[in-house]
Amino acid sequence: MAGKTGKSSGAAGKRRPASKGAAPANGALAQVRAEATKGGAAAEKRAQALLELIERRKARIAEDFYEIGEALRELQRKKLYLALGHASFGEMLKARDLMGLSQAKKLIGVVTALPRDRALALGPEKAYALTRYTAATPEVDTPAWLLDQGATVAGKSLEEISVRELTAEAGKVRTQAAGPKRRDPEEQRARSAARAAQAALRKRGAKGATVEVHRAKGGFWLRVEVPLEAAAALLGE
Repeated sequence: MAGKTGKSSGAAGKRRPASKGAAPANGALAQVRAEATKGGAAAEKRAQALLELIERRKARIAEDFYEIGEALRELQRKKLYLALGHASFGEMLKARDLMGLSQAKKLIGVVTALPRDRALALGPEKAYALTRYTAATPEVDTPAWLLDQGATVAGKSLEEISVRELTAEAGKVRTQAAGPKRRDPEEQRARSAARAAQAALRKRGAKGATVEVHRAKGGFWLRVEVPLEAAAALLGE
């Protein structure tokens, strides 16, 4: 009996090997952290500068929200929060007492969707409400495009409509989209690609360019329309 007990104790004293799933996850996290902090002191200095800018401008957020959004976007995209010892973007916001994660995402969404002059003209809340509205609609549109076209929502211009009304309209569109008939995932991917292509064309100078999705034999196709002058410039002619 004593021999068996000793054998059992010896086995219990051995450390179990780490699970197979843990190593890759830890390795991936370490790799992301290494990439984000490879700038060393420079990355940390840049992160600190961005945070100081946000702190200075928080009191004037109505005027400076766009610059705050740009700083937040850089901190998030480049993962500069890792250089400051934070495991996530949200953790950094909380530790530094900057703002809530949802507010930060709103500002990032605005600077991603609209140029500075358009966003400032609308104000932070309406600019964000417009980004949510265009994200909800099935059409291939962007906030900047709707403004360029002088579009109306619920019979009102984008300058006239209130934030509450615009938010309500976005909710109606989402409710309709969530009806019994769900959109084909492949169609959703096609529409997402169309939005990205349209935004890229306009960013390259093809103002008024449109990209529409249509179904054809073999799958979905994108139909692109650009002004002749813009097409020549895009093709390098």
